[in-house]
Amino acid sequence: MATKAGSKKFIKYGIIAVAAMAVISAIVIAALQPVSVECVVLEERVLQNIFNEIGEIIPLAEAGLYSKSGGQLLAVKVSEGAAVREGELLIVFDGSDLQNEQEGVLAEIAVTDSQINGQILALETQRNSLAAEKTSMQNRAEQALIEEGKQREDLASAQVLYENGVIPAQDYYNAQTAYELSLKNSALLGEQLRHLAQQISTVNTQIGDLRGGGNLRQQLTAQKAALELRLDLLREKRKELEVVAPFDGAVSELPFKEGQIVPPGCLLCSVYQPGQYRVDCYILVENTAGVAVGDEVEITVNMQNNEDKVFAGSIARIAPAAVDRVSKAGLSEKRVKIEIAAPEEAWDGLGPNWPVEVRFITAQAKNCLIAPKAALLEEADDEWKVWAVQAGKVVEVAVERGVQTPSQVEIKGNLKPGDMIIKNVKSCKVTLGQSVKAVI
Repeated sequence: MATKAGSKKFIKYGIIAVAAMAVISAIVIAALQPVSVECVVLEERVLQNIFNEIGEIIPLAEAGLYSKSGGQLLAVKVSEGAAVREGELLIVFDGSDLQNEQEGVLAEIAVTDSQINGQILALETQRNSLAAEKTSMQNRAEQALIEEGKQREDLASAQVLYENGVIPAQDYYNAQTAYELSLKNSALLGEQLRHLAQQISTVNTQIGDLRGGGNLRQQLTAQKAALELRLDLLREKRKELEVVAPFDGAVSELPFKEGQIVPPGCLLCSVYQPGQYRVDCYILVENTAGVAVGDEVEITVNMQNNEDKVFAGSIARIAPAAVDRVSKAGLSEKRVKIEIAAPEEAWDGLGPNWPVEVRFITAQAKNCLIAPKAALLEEADDEWKVWAVQAGKVVEVAVERGVQTPSQVEIKGNLKPGDMIIKNVKSCKVTLGQSVKAVI
């Protein structure tokens, strides 16, 4: 019985030993098996850093025509999209009030002219009358002088006769009184002649002022000049009543209709030159680093038949400063305006203010080896390594970075097409020198 019991015990321990050996063997075999790791096979490709923005077609030559004084539209002679010639009448404002005011000013100017000419005529008439009166008075003064001489002689004779007792004293006194009256009459006529001469001189001065540059003439001339200036301003305002095309082109906007009241400073219409355009778009400030004047871009326009028209353009201008723009999500963004040119034939079938999609290529490398950014490790300042799988083992390879996109990077040096590198070094569970099985 003891022998039989010992045999069972031996068998039991033997089974345990065999199982343990099997487990150990499995562990050893598993440890010796290569670890699977996700890898990428390097190949030569083109790497581009691309972003898209929405732009708008803008005419190269466009003029907005605005109301200056405002008013009621009397006539709108064109329609939106119509072809126009330089100087062609487009819009007419009602100018009846200005016409009435202008006629009133012209009447005031005529009155001022008549004042100048009428006063000259009146003064000339007055001068002629004074001259005739002066001539008559000169004749009377001459007669008074003759009478004065006669009375002087009579007085001398009367004095001799009186002294000789021939005539009485009363006759002598009468002769003396007559002489004194003749003296006074001569003096009065002389004073009246001097007064007439002064009046004639004053009238001549006034006539000279009106005909020359005297004070009266200056006052009336200044009054007329003010009226003429007012007339010029009214004529300029009347010019504003008519809006004409500044050059040959087409009408793009026409927001008002006949009969409407237009406030000052409002856009009346826009005239542009068809077929001569550019594209304006605004890109984020952080995207400007790889953008330069002369860079090529791809422009896509969705046509009315739902087919895309794609053509190449080039950056003509980059604004020096950023501006605030509101995104579709309602967020304020700092963006920079980009102006894009294209060949004239590219604009066939397109029009102003059409939306376009612009594709920018900020960096490009051809025939380069491309790796995921997660495959690179930075060991020092701008010193980069990748883990490659060579002969089934993990090895470290130094590389240099080239063109980058948000997820990929060009790598240079020590690797060639067909080499395998670990896709994500930080997340893999392997160490340098370890045997691995590459999983593509």
